[in-house]
Amino acid sequence: MEVTLEIPEPVAKTLGYARETLPHRALEALLVHECARGRLSRGKVAELLGLSFHEAEDLFRSRRVPYPAKTTADDACELTGPLQPLGDAQ
Repeated sequence: MEVTLEIPEPVAKTLGYARETLPHRALEALLVHECARGRLSRGKVAELLGLSFHEAEDLFRSRRVPYPAKTTADDACELTGPLQPLGDAQ
């Protein structure tokens, strides 16, 4: 999908972004916002932006995107007992 976004020249100058970088910055802002709303995973945002895990974490940290809250469904998926070494598994 292609979207056209008009940014007034004074705003672009105030922000200090080069004209060529604005489309990427707008996409980045949209994806990070949707991640913060819980509509995209952090991994999906990293994939769509072509970022490594660490680059993505730096991006989320700089935008103050919190980790998703843990739910009771997450609790149900966790192990209930201590882990056993592989050699002792029966």
